[in-house]
Amino acid sequence: MSNDTLPTIAIVGRPNVGKSSLFNAVLGRRIAIVHEQSGVTRDRVSAPAHRKNKHFLLVDTGGVGVFRDDRHVETFDGLIRDQVARVVAEADHVIWVVDSQDGVTPLDRELGLFLRESGRPVTLAANKADNVKLADSAAADFATLGAGQPMPITCTHGHGVEDLLETVLAALPATVGDGVENVEGLKLAVVGRPNVGKSSLVNTLIGENRVIVSDIAGTTRDAIDIPIEIVDETGERVPFTLIDTAGIRRRRQVDNVVELFSSMRAENAVKRCDVAILVIDAQTPATSQDRRIARLIADARKPCILVANKWDLACETIKLKDLKSDLDHDMKFMSYATTVGISAKSGYNVDQVVEALMTIRDQMGMKIPTSIVNQFLQDVIARTPPPAGPGGKTMKLLYATMTDGACPHTVMFVNQKGLCPASYQSFLENRLRDAFFSEGGMPVWIELRSRRSTGDQRSGARTAAAGAQSVKTAARKSRARHNERRKGYRKK
Repeated sequence: MSNDTLPTIAIVGRPNVGKSSLFNAVLGRRIAIVHEQSGVTRDRVSAPAHRKNKHFLLVDTGGVGVFRDDRHVETFDGLIRDQVARVVAEADHVIWVVDSQDGVTPLDRELGLFLRESGRPVTLAANKADNVKLADSAAADFATLGAGQPMPITCTHGHGVEDLLETVLAALPATVGDGVENVEGLKLAVVGRPNVGKSSLVNTLIGENRVIVSDIAGTTRDAIDIPIEIVDETGERVPFTLIDTAGIRRRRQVDNVVELFSSMRAENAVKRCDVAILVIDAQTPATSQDRRIARLIADARKPCILVANKWDLACETIKLKDLKSDLDHDMKFMSYATTVGISAKSGYNVDQVVEALMTIRDQMGMKIPTSIVNQFLQDVIARTPPPAGPGGKTMKLLYATMTDGACPHTVMFVNQKGLCPASYQSFLENRLRDAFFSEGGMPVWIELRSRRSTGDQRSGARTAAAGAQSVKTAARKSRARHNERRKGYRKK
């Protein structure tokens, strides 16, 4: 079932009151970036959760009013307010977080007026209530906001969080979200360097302004999981989870800890995704940073769609086939990726990204029978033998099988894996890809394993007996040394 059927609980509040800390405390893991700097969260960050057989979608939002004194006030504050308004309108319940140590502020009163006008049920959470005195003062101060009795919590230690969540869940409709199982589908990580159009592509794929888009590099900070459904050619609604990530900068260009956290989350998204969508700027393709990010994907052995964004501007000076040729030359390790030229802003060719995604989905998990894999590799090796190694020895294939898994992983048992050069291994991988996964997007890799050394002719039983004898010999020598020490004599 899609996350759209889950009841939604939204966390709102002014900047730096602990919204992201509460979000992470409820989920029990670090998803949203938490830092003492105000305005870290900009986009809404959501994740499914459950308590006591009740499933729900928890949404963290950006702090309203964080950029009032910032030079980007018109760019970000209005966008964040629009995001918060949209989340509140869709929410079944709102947790309004305030700061017990700061008391009531003008921005709290402004936000309280907005929440009352929204008509959504609200539970007030007074964070940073580290002691009884602060909890009592919070109850008196925040009662004037008209949102009911505030519940004191301390997100950093988890105090009061479970009581808060129990109160909120009790206020949800009894039949909504009970026993609902979340189906995430394949995870799609949208990655790339800053300001190449990742968030624009995400918004185009889901058909709404789900994440904030601006011309300012570094707008996205969290790795944002967005559940979506895509209709395939048969009319079936296929669930996916889109992960919009922050632009990955060069390490020497990262100038604050928030950017460092953002880059780390983006790199981790590559590791946990099922398919990577690498977005590059078609006008400046294959930069050194593009190649570094592509290497992360290739090393993680993830299926990949290479999206050349802003193609409407680049197509005047270069053809797509020439762009593909240049990318294959500059990033040979990504030759398996499907390349698509799009304009995320206008939606041009985005349907080809969906088609490539469905093609990869169909290929994932496909396992070729062992007999066919063996026969194919034997034929390839017979036609193009591996080069001879030291002493004129050559690699000989004994047995091969394709293991179960999302990506094609072939295990080859050979006489000596050191006799197979890396270039010849790549040659075999390319032949397997051309033969069985020619539609593109799938990484094919071979793991070489050597058979047991020919010098060891002992059977398994004899090997086990020899091992048991060595253990007995070691124990006998240990007892002998112990007896000698008791006699006051240590053997030299």
